[in-house]
Amino acid sequence: MKALRTLLVAALLLGAGVERLSAQCTTYTITVGGGTWDIEIDWELVNDLGVTVATGFAPQTVSVCLPAGCYTMYMYDTFGDGWNGASFVVRVQPANTIVSSGTLANGTFGTAQVNLGGGCGGANCSNYTLTVTGGTFPTEVSWNLVSGVQIVGTGFAPSSQVLCLDTGCFVMQMFDSFGDGWNGATWTLTNSGGATVGTGTLATGSIGQQVIDLSPTTNCSVSGGPVTASDCPQAVNICTNYSFQIDPNGIGSLNEIPPLGSLGNPDLLLGDLAYSTWGSDNWGCLRNNELNSTWMVINVSGSGSLEFTFGGLGSQAGFYDWIMYPYTPGACAAITANTLAPIRCNWNNVAFGGTGLAATTPPGGDAGNFEPPLNVLAGQQYIICFSNWSSVTTLVPLEFGGTATVSCDPIVLPITLTGFTADPVDVGIALAWHTSSEEGVRSFLIDHGTGPDAWTTVTEVLASGGPAQETGYAWTHPAPARGTNFYRLRIMHDDGTIATGPTVSAEWSAPLVDVVPNPSAGRFTVACHGSPIQVLDPLGRAVAFDRRPAGPGRSEVVLDRHAQGLHLLVVGDGDGRRTARVLVDRSLTP
Repeated sequence: MKALRTLLVAALLLGAGVERLSAQCTTYTITVGGGTWDIEIDWELVNDLGVTVATGFAPQTVSVCLPAGCYTMYMYDTFGDGWNGASFVVRVQPANTIVSSGTLANGTFGTAQVNLGGGCGGANCSNYTLTVTGGTFPTEVSWNLVSGVQIVGTGFAPSSQVLCLDTGCFVMQMFDSFGDGWNGATWTLTNSGGATVGTGTLATGSIGQQVIDLSPTTNCSVSGGPVTASDCPQAVNICTNYSFQIDPNGIGSLNEIPPLGSLGNPDLLLGDLAYSTWGSDNWGCLRNNELNSTWMVINVSGSGSLEFTFGGLGSQAGFYDWIMYPYTPGACAAITANTLAPIRCNWNNVAFGGTGLAATTPPGGDAGNFEPPLNVLAGQQYIICFSNWSSVTTLVPLEFGGTATVSCDPIVLPITLTGFTADPVDVGIALAWHTSSEEGVRSFLIDHGTGPDAWTTVTEVLASGGPAQETGYAWTHPAPARGTNFYRLRIMHDDGTIATGPTVSAEWSAPLVDVVPNPSAGRFTVACHGSPIQVLDPLGRAVAFDRRPAGPGRSEVVLDRHAQGLHLLVVGDGDGRRTARVLVDRSLTP
């Protein structure tokens, strides 16, 4: 059932914070004070999960053991004129070396980044000062500075914060609680030399963002970001972690998601024990069809297991439903025509903790919001329709994980895989795959399982193709399990690295054994394709027989001359065993 459980979210976040603090830590002392009005001061040190790890007043020195990370010092002044010469100083112990310091220059509130153990940036980060003025209504103003999906700075207004920032692309997220813009408040980012590298304001509304380019080579423009109220043909390429805006935007010009319960939009029910084709038992797919939609294309640059999360960092603000299809130039038309099945989808179980693909549910998340990871190959693309079910206006961080990589850089593939299929045949399940180019590929590994996550390697097929060469491969699994069988293709390279390819499935029910003639006088032929054969009498005892070749895939069985009546013929062994009843009537002509 969909329900917003705020208290549970808080408990989970607090639990994550406690677990984090129990990890390996370093002792620091925090000294606050030294001004003319220390009695007005109080403060909090907060980790990147929003959990307070130290708090106090002034003058004061506290000792705390903390893991490496990026922390924020919240500084308060009850009179509203800053700390009047007081400061905070963080020292690592037992060396007693200063690792961070700062002050509240003016106002009632400010924040400062506290970089412990390099948690706020790489080795080459540089200091910048982010200043936010108050404007006419400073109590309405708040902000985040984001790198990818990591919040590197956060605060209210007015405030001034020193941040150690790496080169790259940053996004200044601006919020106004009243919804009429910042009313004269502005933000300015200056480098260590005092030069302005970015400035702006929220002119109107309750939410906005501006890009700050601190990269010497990359164009950080977000003009190509996902468009609200978009249609499938306007889907935008996603090349890295990204934060995009959503609002109650409608469905664009087209309603492209097929009806619920159809091929392109399956009706999946939580807890009905009827599993999706990818192995989960969650809600799905888009039960309200296309609602406040945003379309995006995911570009895979490195093979492996693809994971992602919408609304991580505790930022999920509503139900973020989504559906995901394989993407080709004809995908949009196929989705609209209801001829393309989704490869993953989720109709959120809860409105917090994020949603996406994950092997393990993230801390603070709910298993009903996450689907199994997807095995992908470099060069593949997938399209996602993101549905803003709750009609909220907010920013949604999208963060990628797993072993696969996402990028829009040109890809040079060591192999081009053009197909992988599994089809039941009389003697098992026939697998086939084709490549149009191979370079540096040693072999192919075939994994088998009766579920999408438990694998056993059943064969290795040596590669025989080359660059710009069409090559086909085939192998038949002689002993599939009854029911659904899953097969995964993995590519072994010459250097020993393995890339995980696509997964296919096929249903298997053992066919009837072909016995001719039946009944017989004790001599018959059987389709067995080299499999072992047993003959049992009505009491389950083995009956002696001779076995002779009888043509392609067949053997002749000649029973002991004393055999008479109904017998059980067993062909194969293990999960691939098949049986047939044979009647022996000695009165018949051999």
